[in-house]
Amino acid sequence: MYQERPYVVSIAGFDPSAGAGLMADVKTFEQHRVYGFGVSTVWTVQNDSDFLAMEWMEPAFIIKQLKPLVSKFDIKACKIGLIQNPEVLFEVISFLKSNNPEIKIVLDPVWKASAGYELNNWNTDQSILKQSLKKIDLVTPNLAEMQFLGGSQDVISSARTWAEYCPVLLKGGHNDKNHAQDLLFERNDFYEITPANISLYSKHGSGCVLSSAIASNLALGFPLLEACKKAKLYIEEYLNSNPTLLGYHKA
Repeated sequence: MYQERPYVVSIAGFDPSAGAGLMADVKTFEQHRVYGFGVSTVWTVQNDSDFLAMEWMEPAFIIKQLKPLVSKFDIKACKIGLIQNPEVLFEVISFLKSNNPEIKIVLDPVWKASAGYELNNWNTDQSILKQSLKKIDLVTPNLAEMQFLGGSQDVISSARTWAEYCPVLLKGGHNDKNHAQDLLFERNDFYEITPANISLYSKHGSGCVLSSAIASNLALGFPLLEACKKAKLYIEEYLNSNPTLLGYHKA
């Protein structure tokens, strides 16, 4: 029997290798049985291991891409990935919320490519960033991103500070002490999300896949903690799907 799927949009970069960004997100959406849209923020020149160049979209053109989608479809959730700076982020989030105050927004604050290339000109002045955090439902930094954007080596303290504005999922994939253990901060609450399986391989774009899996689960109506736990299981299968940097998506 036909059943309409929830609509979800990715606002992210276009990666020709399809390991990260828009194409990785849409693959993830499809496996979660939600219908995925894609709006590009930047064109990149890269493969799974080498990042060579990029060309940003103007903020007005990002909004222009969004307008016909939000005007026709009831979009339940949005994943935001690579975006130029906090000012553009705030403009995009404000547009989304003005059209649908109930939309769930997951921000994956991409700072560097895995090859080491600094991708955007975010700075540590958090005044504009915090205005955006107040409007979203989850931010998913890894340890390095939390150190940089939080302006402190104490990632737990920074995550707790951010959690005063919105929930924070501090990803532990680069944590040598508690490998792959994620920490979810929700104001005064704190949850440990431990891996069910050992991740044998690393993957290009794993953060994109995790955040888009969470957005999918939120669109399907799962509470935040359960959405993060389900996404954790999905990313483990993705990481273990093969030994290369490009993972396989499967239901």
